Amino acid sequence: MMQKLRRFARDDGAAVAMETVLITPLLVWAYMMSFAFFDAYRVYNTTVKTTYMVADMLSRQTGQVYTHDIQGMADVAGSIVRGASNLRMRASQISMVAGNFTVDWSEGVNGAADLFDVNLPDVEHMLPTLPDGESVVLVEMTVTYEAPLNVGLTVAQFDSFTVVRPRYAGQVICCSSGVPPST
Repeated sequence: MMQKLRRFARDDGAAVAMETVLITPLLVWAYMMSFAFFDAYRVYNTTVKTTYMVADMLSRQTGQVYTHDIQGMADVAGSIVRGASNLRMRASQISMVAGNFTVDWSEGVNGAADLFDVNLPDVEHMLPTLPDGESVVLVEMTVTYEAPLNVGLTVAQFDSFTVVRPRYAGQVICCSSGVPPST
């Protein structure tokens, strides 16, 4: 009996097949997990870049910006950020008046709330120091991400914001009445 046990212990036939059976599920899971995390990083990175794009477009405006313009920018952002189930965006202009921040205008689209002076302390930590009379445009974007594969990555929410100064004018004018005047 001992001789048969020793021979069994020394026998290495079919070892590769057994190792393959044991390691293959782990390799498949690791591959799927790397795909899911890479996809989440792609959505986050695209959200940040899209926020910069929208802020840059708003900062270059010389005429009035209307609510439907901001909605259109959010629609374009939603088509750029693939894989996001819900994209909310808020664009605001904030000025420094007598040493205090004040909201000149704010437009939230796709379910994002407008920014008012009352809830301005929630975002003051994101704003740069401004001299009196200066304005900045703040663009905030929130994207809800759901992983394509269930490998431990739950639903994530990516928040992105960008603060930029108006480029060609002292401020960006926004009219929330909706429709531009006919010419």
